[in-house]
Amino acid sequence: MKKHRFAFFILSFCLLHSGSLWAQTFGTVDAVETTSAGSINWTVGEVYATGIGAPPPSPGNAAQARAMAERAAYVVALRNLLETVKGVRVDSESVVEDYIVKSDVVRTRVDGIVKGARIVKTQYMSDGSVEVLVAMPMRGAFLNAIVPDSFGRPLVSQVPQKPLPQPAKPTTPPVGPEKKAEPAKPEPVKPAPPAPALPETKMETPKPSPQQPEKKAEPAKPEPVPPLPAPQDQTTVVFKGGVATGLVIDGRGLSLRPALLPKIVDPQGQEIYVGQIATRTNAVEQGVAGYAKDVNAAANNFRVTDNPAVIKGVNASGSARTDVVIGQADAQALRQMSGKGDFLQYCRVIIVY
Repeated sequence: MKKHRFAFFILSFCLLHSGSLWAQTFGTVDAVETTSAGSINWTVGEVYATGIGAPPPSPGNAAQARAMAERAAYVVALRNLLETVKGVRVDSESVVEDYIVKSDVVRTRVDGIVKGARIVKTQYMSDGSVEVLVAMPMRGAFLNAIVPDSFGRPLVSQVPQKPLPQPAKPTTPPVGPEKKAEPAKPEPVKPAPPAPALPETKMETPKPSPQQPEKKAEPAKPEPVPPLPAPQDQTTVVFKGGVATGLVIDGRGLSLRPALLPKIVDPQGQEIYVGQIATRTNAVEQGVAGYAKDVNAAANNFRVTDNPAVIKGVNASGSARTDVVIGQADAQALRQMSGKGDFLQYCRVIIVY
C-alpha cells in the first residue's frame, strides 16, 4: 500500500512539474499571434486552429454519434486552419493568400498540406459535442510551396566560362619537286644629288633684361579640416566573446510584426540578411528566423547554439513592419562577423519582439 502511495505521489509531482514547464515554455516565452480563426506560434513554427462538432439529432447509437461529432469538428478545424494560414505574413509586402490567388500550383499544395494537419487534442463535451485542436508546421513542405525558386543564395555559383582560343595549326605546303632558287640580281646604285647650300645667318646676342625684385613666397594657408562625424554607439555583444555562432536581434519596442521571410537592413536600406545570404534549402528546412519574447530565452535557444551575438534594433521598416533596421556600426560589425562565420547562411537567427 505504501509503495502505491509513493508511486502516485511521484506521478503527481511529475505531472505538475511538466505542466509548469509547459506553461513556462509556451505561455510566457513563445511568440504567439492570435487571429479570429486560430493562432500562429512563431517560436515553434506552427499554426493552430480548433473546430467544434455536434452529434446528429437522431444517431443510431452513442458510438456513431461520437464518431460523427469528431468528424464534423475535424472538418471545421481544417477550415479554420486554412483561413489562419492565408493570413500568415510572408514578407513586408504580402501574405500567403496573395500567393494562393496568383498560382493554382501553390493553392493545390497548401490545400494538401492543410488537409494533412495532425490532431493535437480532442475534447469531449458533456452534451455530446467534440472539440478538436489541429496543428500544421510552417517549415518544410509549406515553406517549400511558398518560397519562390529564385530565393536564396546559390550553394555553388556556376559561372559559364568561355572556351579559350586554340592556336592556329600550321598549314603544310603540298609536297612536290624542289626548285632551286635563282640568285637575285643586284640593282644599279644611283648617285645621290648634292645637298643645296644653306644661306648664312648672323647670330644676334640677346640683350640683358632688367632685373626685377624677387617676390617673397607667402606661407600656404592650412585647409580647413571637416569635423569628424560623431561615433555611433555599437550595441553588438557576443555572449562569450570570440566567434559568434548565431544572432539575436532585440526588436522590443519597435512594433515589429513576425513574418516568414524577414529582412535585416542597415540605415540606408541595404540588405544584410535574408535572400542574398541564406540558402533556399536552409530557409525551407529551418525557417529564415525564429521568434521569441525574451532576450535571455532567445540567447539560450538551441537555434543560435551557445555563443550568439546580440544586436539592438533601431527601427522597423516595410509596409507591414516585418523588417529590422540596425545601426550603421552594428551593420558593419554584423557584416564582419558574417564573413568570419556561416551562421547567417544556416539561418541561425532569432528576433525578439
